[in-house]
Amino acid sequence: MRTTEQQVLRMYVRTREDFQAMRKRIDNRLGKKADGKIQKIQDERNISTDDIENFIQTSDQARQQEKNIEKMLKKALEKFPVYNEWLKDVKGVGEVSAGWLLGEFDIHEATTVSKMWQYAGLNPGLVRGKKRITKKDYKPSMGKIIREIENIKSKGTDYIIETDRLVKGDKPTEGFVLPYNKNLKSFLLGVLATQGFIMQQNNYAVEFYYPRKTRLEKEESIIENNGRPGKDDGKMWKDASPGHRDNAAKRYMIKMFLKDLYAVWREIEGLPVRCPYEEEYLAVAHHGKKESQLTKVNHLI
Repeated sequence: MRTTEQQVLRMYVRTREDFQAMRKRIDNRLGKKADGKIQKIQDERNISTDDIENFIQTSDQARQQEKNIEKMLKKALEKFPVYNEWLKDVKGVGEVSAGWLLGEFDIHEATTVSKMWQYAGLNPGLVRGKKRITKKDYKPSMGKIIREIENIKSKGTDYIIETDRLVKGDKPTEGFVLPYNKNLKSFLLGVLATQGFIMQQNNYAVEFYYPRKTRLEKEESIIENNGRPGKDDGKMWKDASPGHRDNAAKRYMIKMFLKDLYAVWREIEGLPVRCPYEEEYLAVAHHGKKESQLTKVNHLI
């Protein structure tokens, strides 16, 4: 269960995103360019100069609120030893990124790094599917009750149950609860991987992203997909689309980063640290120095 401090981090991150989204919508309506200049929309939309100035002022105020919240977020982060002792020094991880990481992951629940990978939507394997069932419709034969949640519409109670059906760990399956945190996955792969690690050329990009991307360009193992059909299914990795290989390399890089975060965070909190399954049971060394023949490339990414 997340601590109060973690809940505060989540609130700061989400509130900042609210102001950012509002600012971007206003800027789009104004036709504001990346350089800050406003396109000539006054004549096209019959908007007065005063009104345009009001919208610009509102956008500027939203931007200032973003900056204010980032300052509050930084103070909140300083309450976390893992931030002070390690995370703040990771190149490409700013206050907002740290807020996402420390606010979303529950390190006490994450007894293995595999649980962090699963929660982040980075596990391509099969997991037990969960369903949401109303309390009145639930029968024990449906599956084990994981937790209760409020149904906002009916004001009643729903159950999240674990079924015997196996579903893809990183893909949605119709009729089942999404098996991962969708927003967290989007942040990790869409923001942290690209804008943080790759653009900043940090150690994780250099050590994991580029070598994995190069390897996949020559890899002859077959892409297998147990979830929704994909256009590259059945192809060799070297024949897959560049975008597919790029995303696979990003996933691998982020998994290796989370592996380090898991170990450092658990150790700082005085919690036991377990090696990933590949290392503990298949003798796969960290940083890819020694790989088991039992582990295919498409399983690692």
